Amino acid sequence: MDIIDKVKQLISIMNENDLSEIEIHEDVAKIRIKKSEIGYTPTISPSAVSSIPHPSKPQQVLPPQVLVKETENLAEIVSPMVGTFYRANAPGADPCVNVGDIVNEETVVCIIEAMKIMNEVKAETTGEIVDIYVNDGEAVEFGQSLFRVRPSQK
Repeated sequence: MDIIDKVKQLISIMNENDLSEIEIHEDVAKIRIKKSEIGYTPTISPSAVSSIPHPSKPQQVLPPQVLVKETENLAEIVSPMVGTFYRANAPGADPCVNVGDIVNEETVVCIIEAMKIMNEVKAETTGEIVDIYVNDGEAVEFGQSLFRVRPSQK
């Protein structure tokens, strides 16, 4: 069973049992799905991400808030939706985060505007921002890398 099928199965179990969060561990892989107001938030451990086939065009199975991918011991925060990327909460305001900033799971790193709705994107990881891949006002795709984070040791 591939990772997408497992995520679908877990969502089905969550819906059937009215659960808001579920986490499973298999060997070295870990999958955690958390239901929020905008949908489901899957978090997949680094070992599970490496086994996911990367199609040339992303396939949206469910609307994740943030997916963290591990690359060379660095995590990537990716776009949970198609929209317009904004570094700040309002025009003229300071950016939510800059390179060198320390973030935690609840830190808002950017805003993505989709269908005239401003959606906050949280880091969902703890560490230091080392790269920002997108410029303010650029269009982003689902699954597109937005930030690279050097995870801190807990």
